[in-house]
Amino acid sequence: MLVKLAFANVRKSARDFAVYFFTLVLGVAVFYAFNSIADSSAVQSLPTDVSEVVQLLSNIIAGVSVFIAIVLGFLVLYANAFLIRRRRAEFGMYLTLGMGKGDLLKISACETLIVGAASLAVGLLAGVALSQALTCLCLSMMAQPVEGVTL
Repeated sequence: MLVKLAFANVRKSARDFAVYFFTLVLGVAVFYAFNSIADSSAVQSLPTDVSEVVQLLSNIIAGVSVFIAIVLGFLVLYANAFLIRRRRAEFGMYLTLGMGKGDLLKISACETLIVGAASLAVGLLAGVALSQALTCLCLSMMAQPVEGVTL
């Protein structure tokens, strides 16, 4: 029953959940794209001197990823707080109708899980495409043939 209500709430409040959804999609896509460049088959087949440069860039990106994760964490917390503030009247109505705070928490968690799973799927697809594009860009900047990379 609570899951069904959570799906209905996500559909009904799609505009409100859009901020949260796109924040998560962007985060997943950027993390996947930047962290998968060094592991792509096109980069692995580069000459040793060029692959060392790419590996160094990959290590730098991994360090910057920690900073990006912290920023995205604050963004997700802000988006979640925005959703709670925006839906305060709805939550009050649920409490007035006799729903317990635990059930309200379960519904919110289920909504977050639904939006998170959808954004993970979309973000991974976007990340794969972005990774391919970044690999092509990286290899073209190094004047290397772009083999094994499909767009």
